Amino acid sequence: MQNFGGTIIKMFDFSSSLFWYKLIFMTELLIAELLAIYTLKKRKKFYLRAGLCILSVYALSFLFPILAYNAIYSTMMFFILFVATIIVLKICYDESWINILFCSLIAYTVQHIAYELNGLISLIFDLQTINVYLPGESITAHGGALAINAVVYLATFAIVYWFVWAFIEVRIRRQKELILGNFYLILWVVITLIIDIVLSAIITYLTEPISKTVLIIFMISNIVGCILSMGYQFLMLDKDNVEHDLKITEHLWKIDKERFELSKENIELLNIRCHDLKSQISALRNINGFVDENTIIELENALNFYGMNIKTGNDALDVILAEKHILCEKKSIRLSCMINGEKLNFISSVKLYSLFGNALQNAIESTEQIEDERKRLIILNVKNKGNFVLVHLENSCPEGEALQVVNGLPQTTKKDKEEHGYGMRSIQMICEEFGGGLDFRRENDRFYLDIMIPIPETSGVVNEAE
Repeated sequence: MQNFGGTIIKMFDFSSSLFWYKLIFMTELLIAELLAIYTLKKRKKFYLRAGLCILSVYALSFLFPILAYNAIYSTMMFFILFVATIIVLKICYDESWINILFCSLIAYTVQHIAYELNGLISLIFDLQTINVYLPGESITAHGGALAINAVVYLATFAIVYWFVWAFIEVRIRRQKELILGNFYLILWVVITLIIDIVLSAIITYLTEPISKTVLIIFMISNIVGCILSMGYQFLMLDKDNVEHDLKITEHLWKIDKERFELSKENIELLNIRCHDLKSQISALRNINGFVDENTIIELENALNFYGMNIKTGNDALDVILAEKHILCEKKSIRLSCMINGEKLNFISSVKLYSLFGNALQNAIESTEQIEDERKRLIILNVKNKGNFVLVHLENSCPEGEALQVVNGLPQTTKKDKEEHGYGMRSIQMICEEFGGGLDFRRENDRFYLDIMIPIPETSGVVNEAE
């Protein structure tokens, strides 16, 4: 009973700094995790879930027993508390486990950086501090020195947390959806972080004295290691985002290929049908008085429009323009084109369909929002200058509509962004594939898109294969 009673006394030794630091650590970690994850998808009854979960992790921190003062037990205790916060985040947020783990690791890394930096400042300026990891250390034993330590502590954590929130975690907040898929890279970061924490605990519990210089060097290296670990995590985030965008863009290219083949077939059938109808109308003209002349003229005008035979020097452009010309007519949009498409024959039909199809579709969707139909105008010019093909597209756009730019490209205004917003990215990728580039701007009620693509020295053969 004495041993059992002694254990109970250790578990609830209110004079021990480590007993109270468990609660401080949990507060530090929860604040860091909130800053990293609060913009992501929340579950239903979020605030009720969050309230119950916060009470649960604080109860766990309070009740977690202090059965030993050593590096192994200390590391295990804080690791278990960290895992508990990961579980409650999963309960509160509708995100995958890997996304929750990513944000939690960012938060734990930030907390550890702030903790080590606070210790480093205290060590450099010889501030009287409490080693919360050792037995016998009491909060009341240091008296008024705690006031100075508290100011340094609060200032250090506030600055580190604010800096990471404002300049690093902003990349998470800007994303509508957090995309992560490489579990092994996250595992590597977890191992790195554990090593930093374990080494820190080992240094704390060393019985042999260590010089101040060695401790300073160790703390600095620990902070640098955590910063590099966090930087690697964000590099991993960028890599996974690029891979995700590439998969979607390739999927859309595949769809564009199918649409191009279908459009090409439909345009050809439409032209054939219109040609046959024109022949039949000519025959009707020979029957005097059988059909009203005005009706025949109206039919001919309609057939001339839908059966127009556009020739730009490039078959793919002919299909695109025929398709978009019909769409513009339906939406009361004037489409003005001056195109020399021969110099674009070095680009495959499918890539051209994606390039001009996306550009014209964006222009049409913007122009059709203008209420005054007289102001609905799209201008497309394609010409070659020297060894470059220059594409100039401009279109009317609604007044007062702000141009939102994300990652250097115009952001879609559509609510559904899962497969929207990739049109400009697809255009950019095609341009860069051929060593070109694009530029865009908005002036008053006009949007301008300029594309420049170098012409290869040997561009006589077109590779239609994809």
